[in-house]
Amino acid sequence: PGHSRAQLIVMPPAKRTASARRSTKTASAKSSPRAPRANAPSSPSTTSATSNWFFTRHDAVALYVPNLIGYARIACAAYACAVAFDDIYAFFAFYLLSFVCDELDGRFARKFNQCSEFGRVLDMVTDRLATCALLMILAMEYREWYLACIALASLDVASHWFHTYVYVFIGADGHKDLSPSSNWLLRTYYTNRIFMGFCCTCVEVFYMTAHVLKSAPDTAPTFFYYIFRIAATGFAVKQIANVSQLIAAVKTLMEIDRVGM
Repeated sequence: PGHSRAQLIVMPPAKRTASARRSTKTASAKSSPRAPRANAPSSPSTTSATSNWFFTRHDAVALYVPNLIGYARIACAAYACAVAFDDIYAFFAFYLLSFVCDELDGRFARKFNQCSEFGRVLDMVTDRLATCALLMILAMEYREWYLACIALASLDVASHWFHTYVYVFIGADGHKDLSPSSNWLLRTYYTNRIFMGFCCTCVEVFYMTAHVLKSAPDTAPTFFYYIFRIAATGFAVKQIANVSQLIAAVKTLMEIDRVGM
């Protein structure tokens, strides 16, 4: 009583200001996200990503899984060569294990997306050095064939070096990236993994069994003789592929020189 209708519905300025501040504070608290506590546990996805970094691409290329397998391969091959004349079965077992590592490194590189230029070179150089080491061992045992062992080692190194240099020079993605005009045998060798695996396996097994049969002709199990004969077929095909690879690379280099004149 004694107040007008306008005075009853209009809130005093001081009270309206306090109420507005309370409303603004409440709305701000609801709209802004709460900062995480310092000791709050990480989410499962973050923990998983942190724990699995080793099996993805990362900065420590030397620690890539396929490269670690490559180091193990080198160690097995080196030990095999060290005991080649003392324990032929240890030699066979460890060199075979080294060859298995050669198959595994590529598979893990593709699986974990850890393909690298360092890994490619490590794999190819190890291939060449291991083959040359086997041929050195055979040259010491088969004195009448030492010139053949030198020729085979030279062909293996030269054909792969020329071939790789050509494809690096023209900017191809690795020495297995062949053009459609390449020799049919090389295209089959580098595009058909089964055929390539058969030939490479036969070469290594041919050299390994030749060493075992020469070192222990009377005690070696009979199946080594059968393995040796079967491997000879793939060994011969691989040498033909090496010759074709060397000739094709030399022709390409000469063509590059003619074009650049």
